[in-house]
Amino acid sequence: MQSAFVIPAFIRDTSGIKVVHIDPAREEGLTKVNDFLIEKVKVAAWSPDGNVLAFVDPSQGVCVLDISDVEGARKANELVVIEGSSKTTQHLYWSPLGSSLVTVGVHQKGSSEPNLQLWRRNGKDGCEGGGGTGEYLCAASFVHPKLETKNEVVKWTADEQLCCRLTPDGSLHVFDGADLSGAPMLQFQFPRAAQNFEFAPLRPRPPVLARLAIFVPDVRDDLQRAAAPAEVSVWEVHSTAASSMAMQKVERVTAKVESGQTAELKWCTTGTAVLAHCTTEVDDSGKSYYGGNKLLLLSADGRFQKDLTIQDSTASSGVTVQAVDWSPTRDEFILIRGFQPAQVTLWSWDPEVQNLTLAKVLAEKAHRNFVNFNHFGSLVCIAGFGNLAGEMDFYGRADDEKCDFVRVSSCVANCTVSAEWAPDGRHLLSAVLFPRMRVENGLSVWRALTGQKVLHADSEELYEVAWRPEQRDSLRFLDVSLQEVDHASRAMAARDGTQGGGAQKKQAYKPPKARGGSDGSSMVAAMMRGEVAAPDDDRRRRPWQGRSKDD
Repeated sequence: MQSAFVIPAFIRDTSGIKVVHIDPAREEGLTKVNDFLIEKVKVAAWSPDGNVLAFVDPSQGVCVLDISDVEGARKANELVVIEGSSKTTQHLYWSPLGSSLVTVGVHQKGSSEPNLQLWRRNGKDGCEGGGGTGEYLCAASFVHPKLETKNEVVKWTADEQLCCRLTPDGSLHVFDGADLSGAPMLQFQFPRAAQNFEFAPLRPRPPVLARLAIFVPDVRDDLQRAAAPAEVSVWEVHSTAASSMAMQKVERVTAKVESGQTAELKWCTTGTAVLAHCTTEVDDSGKSYYGGNKLLLLSADGRFQKDLTIQDSTASSGVTVQAVDWSPTRDEFILIRGFQPAQVTLWSWDPEVQNLTLAKVLAEKAHRNFVNFNHFGSLVCIAGFGNLAGEMDFYGRADDEKCDFVRVSSCVANCTVSAEWAPDGRHLLSAVLFPRMRVENGLSVWRALTGQKVLHADSEELYEVAWRPEQRDSLRFLDVSLQEVDHASRAMAARDGTQGGGAQKKQAYKPPKARGGSDGSSMVAAMMRGEVAAPDDDRRRRPWQGRSKDD
């Protein structure tokens, strides 16, 4: 009998792409639902509500599958091929509400054929025309040379009222969220080309329609040295009249960053502060092989800013940033910084008093470079993936009033390439993917509160696996309670013999004869004091040194 908490997911491997049901409550909890024998599927993506799965068939183009009734009885699934889509599409992603699908292809030098296309489904608040047949029609298309595959240059506000596009010349064009084919309603021009931007998760309150952070990279000379600093700015889009769509842009703050060629911009859940993680290909100080980085926290009104990569008393392991991530429900984030073993810290942002405080040091020294909260913000996974050993620690919220997390479990997921929380917020899916790892490919599901592996499935070559998202208003899964976290933390403390679930300190290695006995002394020290006779044979003699004639 199928469990009530079964969670769908898609798996992309050598056999093609398939939709499966994963039931963490069963030992054999992976059941295949749909299997499409389409070879060499290079990319796939769920819509935000989980009703549609889009993927690329290299022989036909972009395909979409509506599985909104996947839990119940329904007619046989029929793939819909989007007419006019490119067979060489390298990346695709959905708008926040799933009304638009963006496809990115390879641009051929000298070609005028668009490589960036936006598709909307008519009959469901999509493109006009088509008689409401449910077909996906091209709403807009652009030529974008030198567009990196994973670089998303078209983004919407959370309610999709506004859409912004980063043009090839580095300017920003703001459109109506449902119509990108016309002239832009507002433009952002900069002396230097912008590299990235991000909308804040902000509800529009007139006159403020939207708030966005924009990153402009530094200027490099012939020797690739920073000649002019990078810039992180916060802008707002204001309405100028209550009865019209006339808009104006208002600059709130611009902060200089010493160096930065690319940046990842992350807003807090209230949209009152943004983290700008700026990186460079080469570390000018020569301390890091992986390049340099800066981490700046900037308030939306410009009254507060802090460089978290400045050496101070809170950075015991250095200031290079390994990973950082905001909680999806509160104004707090976890930062991993310093050379390995790095320091893991929990920070709290107070927008009322404009203050950032270090709430807790979760780990003073640990080999970690990955942070990911569940969508409730109640559990967080802190792990060391990539070239690290795959150690994972799960922390749970210990108090509803203050910012505090405690460790509830630990485990090891060797060779993990990707990790993603399940929609239930209690299980984590880790995967060993090809081609990053060419052996031992497969997926594993872990129960966060105990650190137990509840499911494992091997694969010859596994390319991608992703949970199906839940509906926004779904109440199928409940959040982890504080009592569950407290119980798991106490069980963790009982297992490793520490208080409060803290990590047990590892001792330095000592050779056997230098290890202390029952009285705390060592044999070498006893020989030095003359309490123990030294060995008769001279073990310091090298193999190539002959023995004396007297021996």
